[in-house]
Amino acid sequence: MTLTGMAWKYLWRRPLVTLLTVISIALGAALISSVLTILRETKDAFAGANKTFDMVVGAKGSPLQLVLSTMYHMDVPTGNIPYSRYQQLKEDARVRYAIPIGLGDNYEGFRIVGSETNLFSAMTRAKDDQASEAMLAVTEGRIFTNAFEAVLGAFVADQTGLKIGDEFYGTHGLMKLEGSEEHKDFPFKVVGILKHNNSPNDRAIFTHLESIWQVHDYEEEQHNFLFKGAPLKDDVEEEEEADKREVTAVLLQLQSVGQRIWMSQQIQNDTESMAAIPINEMHRLYQKLLAPLQTGLLTLAYLVVIVSALTVLTTLYQSAERRRRDLAVMRALGGLRGEMFALLLVEAALLTIIGIVLGWLLGHGAVQVASVHYRENMGLAIQAWTIDRVEILSLLSVALAGVIAGLVPAAIAYRSSPVKDLSRV
Repeated sequence: MTLTGMAWKYLWRRPLVTLLTVISIALGAALISSVLTILRETKDAFAGANKTFDMVVGAKGSPLQLVLSTMYHMDVPTGNIPYSRYQQLKEDARVRYAIPIGLGDNYEGFRIVGSETNLFSAMTRAKDDQASEAMLAVTEGRIFTNAFEAVLGAFVADQTGLKIGDEFYGTHGLMKLEGSEEHKDFPFKVVGILKHNNSPNDRAIFTHLESIWQVHDYEEEQHNFLFKGAPLKDDVEEEEEADKREVTAVLLQLQSVGQRIWMSQQIQNDTESMAAIPINEMHRLYQKLLAPLQTGLLTLAYLVVIVSALTVLTTLYQSAERRRRDLAVMRALGGLRGEMFALLLVEAALLTIIGIVLGWLLGHGAVQVASVHYRENMGLAIQAWTIDRVEILSLLSVALAGVIAGLVPAAIAYRSSPVKDLSRV
């Protein structure tokens, strides 16, 4: 019988102890795998969603809040800015694309995002430094061209069951709340459905910015304010209305990303608006929140691993003490000291490897379950069954800890004397 076969047979002579040891190792490995995978995937998902635009301009407040509310549909806006600010940015020679965003309503908890048709042409990204991939590609129907035409994100269409030609009513506010006012006077008609792109845009409803204005200008009229939402007639009226109308934010693609810092500082210092750089804000979020969280959880995970290693040590030590006669007989029959040493190390390795494999499956299974939450509530696509170099090295360190824990009982087996041990039992 091989050493591996003997080690396997010895382990399952004590099934309860073996199972408890394997489970303790698996818990540590599962925690390591799940923490590293979730934080890596969420970081990549956040980073992937903010590569399209170099800057977000909005009302002064929290830059992170501005980015989360306009690009991830996760937070409340910092306020509104004049539509004229959008027009100025659109004419800036440093700007490639300027996309206005208007927020304020939702349907079944999904935000209705007012914008203009250039949003769809701007939402492209480089793929493998070669081709260009549309991030807002219509898979059914077409993009909106008039007010109150709606293009649904893929997840919105899946969850609501809305189809091309269906109508729905927006509800005041950015989230679904009992008793919220439904805008019955302004039905939206579905004209397009986007393909899945594994981004927060899967959870958004896109419409013409004019739709947002008309709905909320009508609300003002109901409260005896000037109605400002009629369709624009000519350039003179456009200039007059531009002074009154507002947008929530403006998404910018610049001609050169090297201009981001200079332009954002200029907007901050010289205007009533604020400019946030998405990639910087998400990096700060990671450093302030996710990185410390990862450190804390990994520390806990490695403490579990240390306890698991001590469990392996104790289990094999007690096993070696109980098996002194067996080891002595093996030595008397010609077994070498090195073989006795290797037998205990193989047992430690088997316990550890089984625990790590089980833990990896448990950890990534937990990530698979969590990915549903991230997709449904944040629009972030989490790849549950991926693995990277950091995770591999971390699991190898768990394996090393288990093997090291087997050195003490292995040393006892190495020093065993067939004459003395047989006389003691």
